Amino acid sequence: MKRVGSSDSKSKILIFKPIGIMQQFSAREKYLVSNTLNCWPVMLQGHSVLIDLHNETSVAGIIDVADGHMTCELTHAVFFDRNGGQHPFDHFMVRNRMIRQIHIPSHLDAEQELRSAMERGVLRRKRVETKGGKRTFKQKRAEVRHKETLQMISQQQKNKQET
Repeated sequence: MKRVGSSDSKSKILIFKPIGIMQQFSAREKYLVSNTLNCWPVMLQGHSVLIDLHNETSVAGIIDVADGHMTCELTHAVFFDRNGGQHPFDHFMVRNRMIRQIHIPSHLDAEQELRSAMERGVLRRKRVETKGGKRTFKQKRAEVRHKETLQMISQQQKNKQET
């Protein structure tokens, strides 16, 4: 791990990026962010976090950039080695394979954060209309069968209530 910049800078300016703007992810990254817990580093951009690493070390800092594979770039980071030593870094990059767990800050409500991320579009997947919005025969047949199934269920519930 390489130290970038000087750790003894006297003035520190924190720059927070607006959260909720979807970065330019590849299709695989979009899938991972939308369907797995890889969404957490993306949602925690601009927040101060503690990341435990697989080699029994930890790093704390502000997530500046995160991608869909959980690779994180931290600013104003402090690396904690196995012996308890603290090593400050201006910039620190953590590869996805090294992350054991990310501690979510205690002031954040995990459920509320997931809901708001879905509303903002961080976790929302775009639906693609096929053939200019026209439904295929297969889609129409599936919709008809779905309606028939719902009618059968409601009929069974009515029969069950009558007896």
